[in-house]
Amino acid sequence: MPNTTDTFKTGEIVLIDGEYECLICRQGGTRTVSRYEKGKIFSYCDACGVKEGAYRLVPAASRT
Repeated sequence: MPNTTDTFKTGEIVLIDGEYECLICRQGGTRTVSRYEKGKIFSYCDACGVKEGAYRLVPAASRT
C-alpha cells in the first residue's frame, strides 16, 4: 500500500527526489538532512543511528 502521509520510514521507497529531514534527530534538537533519489530506499539515519527512522521532505523554500 502506498504511503499517503508526508512522512516516510526506513525501508520505504523514495517517491520524490529531494532533501529529507530526519524527524528523530529533529526531536532530539539536531537538524539532519539527507538527499534521496526517487526509487531508492530510505536507509537508517547515520547521525542518530536509529534504524526505525522517520523522514519528511524539506520544502524547496527552506533549503537555504
